[in-house]
Amino acid sequence: MSFATTPHPLSPLQRQALGAAAMLYQPPVMRSTHPADSTLRFGLIADPQYADVDADVAKNLYYRHALHKLPEAIATFNRQPLDFVVTLGDLVDRHWSSYAALLPLYETLHHPHAIVIGNHDAQVISDRLKAAHTPPAGLPKSYYQFRLAGYRFIVFDGNDISLYCNQGNGDERQLAKTMLADLLARHQPQAEPWNGAVGSAQLAWIEVQLQQAQQLGETVVVFGHYPLTPHTGHILWNGDVLADLLCRYQVRACFTGHDHRGGYVRRENTDFVIMKGMLDGAKEVPFAIVEVVDGVVTVRGYGNEISRILTKN
Repeated sequence: MSFATTPHPLSPLQRQALGAAAMLYQPPVMRSTHPADSTLRFGLIADPQYADVDADVAKNLYYRHALHKLPEAIATFNRQPLDFVVTLGDLVDRHWSSYAALLPLYETLHHPHAIVIGNHDAQVISDRLKAAHTPPAGLPKSYYQFRLAGYRFIVFDGNDISLYCNQGNGDERQLAKTMLADLLARHQPQAEPWNGAVGSAQLAWIEVQLQQAQQLGETVVVFGHYPLTPHTGHILWNGDVLADLLCRYQVRACFTGHDHRGGYVRRENTDFVIMKGMLDGAKEVPFAIVEVVDGVVTVRGYGNEISRILTKN
């Protein structure tokens, strides 16, 4: 059986153009093959969305505040015996230079770090790749898996088929236009240009991971940027397809961001948790520490993030 961590490593051209930001595509390096003890623990952050621009007070969006909100979350994580931390996308809001200001903050994190590429990240990165080389290097794929004994973690890439793809992605941008047109024709709420989809190759790869995990008796936890459910304007274009797949294999939980309001849905035996956006609010610093033991998922919310105890049945 294949346990490839990432099926799409960066090309030399992509790595050169991204420079220090290439670390966004580096899967976490686990310190051990096992959780620190019988309880799995990880931290979650969603949508810091830093930019050196004035706040949009009317929309409650405080772009510069990530520079002091993020260190507060990291300091809390560093005091906890976590196995890893996940940022669920949209580290920055706009401007390539935003990464130079934000990424050094993560250097203070003591734990392995898994990064999901959000839609704002994808736009900034795609623009960078177009500017750095002619013809442009395509927007990199960012889906991968990592494991601890008894657990498999899958990160899906909702920018796989999206309008953030550029000429270097071949036919994928045109495919995205076709998918969006179909959703618009069917009056689907997620028919927004700032959403995306998981392509057929990625769906097949995810199912292989789920099959392998099932054969090995592993508990599966999934991370992504775009929610899969409920059916709102913020979900993945084909969120229903991926949600059905996860439920079919009884994935334990799926954690996402993107919809800054947060949310929660239980479908069959799978919990779908949407984290609140760190960008929203002048003072609120939402993040969470999740513990998994004996099938019970405990989300301990900080700031205005909601705490939850999610039992298996």
